[in-house]
Amino acid sequence: MTIFTKEILEKAENEHYRFQTGCYFSNSQEVKGALFLWSKIKDSYWNYATKINIGEKYLEKLIKKIIEFYKNKDRKPTIYFTPFTKIRNLPELIEKFGFKSKYKDAWMFYEGARPKFEMPENFTIRPVETEKEMKIFTDIFIQSYGGATSDEPYGALPKEYSECIFESFSRLQKNKNVIHYLGILNNEPVGIATLIYSGEFGCIFNVGTNPVYRKKGMGKALTLNAVTDAIKNRANIIFLQTEQGSFNEKYYTKLGFSTKFIGEGFVLE
Repeated sequence: MTIFTKEILEKAENEHYRFQTGCYFSNSQEVKGALFLWSKIKDSYWNYATKINIGEKYLEKLIKKIIEFYKNKDRKPTIYFTPFTKIRNLPELIEKFGFKSKYKDAWMFYEGARPKFEMPENFTIRPVETEKEMKIFTDIFIQSYGGATSDEPYGALPKEYSECIFESFSRLQKNKNVIHYLGILNNEPVGIATLIYSGEFGCIFNVGTNPVYRKKGMGKALTLNAVTDAIKNRANIIFLQTEQGSFNEKYYTKLGFSTKFIGEGFVLE
């Protein structure tokens, strides 16, 4: 059983940034004392400065650089804080510059053994192999994250999300493995999930089901199928992120995940 040390959790955070660069993150740049991440998606979930590890006396200069950088990209300046940020009172300090807490991510880690689960009747899961199948995947993504129900923590996501996923499919993914899954019910694609893994780390993204077909066990099957594939490939530290306190956090807890730390986005409106 994995012991989730500070070192493992911090490495998982770093792997998340690496895994998503080339998909939701368009690119990244290391600067002195921080990591800048940005995206064609305009919201603050994918455009922020993080890994703030600089002496407090240099913080004001760095914040000015963050503000200038993201304003030049027509993005709201955002700073992402985790328990591994060097300046422990960073939230208090950046609030003096007008940054306010906008969202909190629950970083959840799988704690069970290799899962045993039953596929719903007439339901199968297969990996995406062609651009045509990837287009089907993104269509289901739009349906799944369209804000159709009140328990969707992010509401209706803009079209740039599905565009980023589709564009990433044809890119060469260096030093990481990506599997996009389609869930098929009676020969109709109705669900999706993505697994990205490298070494001992695996991360699950994009789990979704067409709202018409929810509450039939397909989201569970897609998630635990991805967990199973990660373990098969010796990626035993498996994690995901969702909104703290949301329906999703409760849902993934039932599947064997537990929240190990919170990431918090502070936005300058």
